[in-house]
Amino acid sequence: MAVVKGSYALVIGLEREQRLAVGRLGSFDFPAGYYLYLGSGLNGLESRVRRHLRRDGAKKRHWHIDYLTAAAPVAEVWWVADGRRRECEWAGKAQEYGGGIAAPGFGASDCRCPAHLFYFGDDAAGLAALRDELLAGIAGELRGVWRAGGGVPLACGGAGQTAAGR
Repeated sequence: MAVVKGSYALVIGLEREQRLAVGRLGSFDFPAGYYLYLGSGLNGLESRVRRHLRRDGAKKRHWHIDYLTAAAPVAEVWWVADGRRRECEWAGKAQEYGGGIAAPGFGASDCRCPAHLFYFGDDAAGLAALRDELLAGIAGELRGVWRAGGGVPLACGGAGQTAAGR
């Protein structure tokens, strides 16, 4: 079976303000609200996303996002299985839609983006509009949205997602 490659976005809802140490990046104050993390899984999209969804305490904190997902669960995953690395392109769009940089350099140690984590406060409508724009125009059915409690997280065509978030 071929490894599915692509990009994803994690929507995380932090219920209360928290100060988190994020590995060597340092400590940051994360206000309550919605966060959007952008990443890619070019060595296996499904396995990368499933790892981010794990909530067990045994998960080693390897990526910056591991520190935030230890504090708050992932509420939604947007994904595109087209073999492309889109997180830098999506980072620009997140800023256009009002996403603020929560922690400079977060998730962007391998590129020139200011960050791959964006803070949207309580702007769920702005996130939904951004989701629709990011997933629009992607050819084929290899895209979707998974919501917490919605069955199989990715499975690239399996149960648990809706095409383009609708």
